[in-house]
Amino acid sequence: MTIESPDIRQAFDFTDKTVCVTGAAQGIGEAVAEAFASLGANVVIADLDEAGARKVADRLADAYDTRTIGVEIDVSEYDAAVAMVEATNEAFGALDVLVNNAGLAGVKRFLDSEPSDWDEKLRVSLYGTLNCTHAALPGMVERNEGVVINYASSSYRGNDPGLAVYGAAKAANKSFTKTMAKEVGGAGVRVNCVCPGTVETPSTTEWIEKYREKLGESYALERVGQPAEVANAVVFLASDAASWITGETVHVDGGYIRR
Repeated sequence: MTIESPDIRQAFDFTDKTVCVTGAAQGIGEAVAEAFASLGANVVIADLDEAGARKVADRLADAYDTRTIGVEIDVSEYDAAVAMVEATNEAFGALDVLVNNAGLAGVKRFLDSEPSDWDEKLRVSLYGTLNCTHAALPGMVERNEGVVINYASSSYRGNDPGLAVYGAAKAANKSFTKTMAKEVGGAGVRVNCVCPGTVETPSTTEWIEKYREKLGESYALERVGQPAEVANAVVFLASDAASWITGETVHVDGGYIRR
């Protein structure tokens, strides 16, 4: 099969494409949703915070004159993931790009934690990815096109005490990405993963302010990241410019070099 090389000027045009971003009511997810909206995509803002999701959806629709909806979802529940995809199909006809942004960290040393702590993190950060991907893939495979973007984290390397379970979930997402790319590549579906370092978001700002100088020592660029910098990588992986990239994990981490 011959694939024409995309005109790079058009490779980032998402007009008439539909993108669903989980955990998009704030932070990195909101930045990802905004990046796609700015490029013409229909965008589904999916989040446990329904009011927040609708607020972001309304803001992006007004700012970029594109179609958006806000959807409530608990990604840890499979039926909710199916309902999210159904709502997307009902509103826009099909789902072209799924961004599994939703995750749950929280710092606690493993020996100070309880099984309930592990379950909560795994259900959101790992099972959330599995649930949403499983719900979205059949439509993509049937149409012989689609993109799934998953998330790892610098914590998957095992360098962050207090993030053992979260890091394990993100390592699993990296492995899952590679396997899924092989399973659905023949159907024209690409599956990739982004691996952010420390990013300044509403949920991390206070902690970053406290440790900003120390954190800078962990990165070659000597600073933490911004949500838009992760969003740019996600958009690239979802775009036609990345049409021959699948099964990869792209590190967006300022050159993470824990000293």
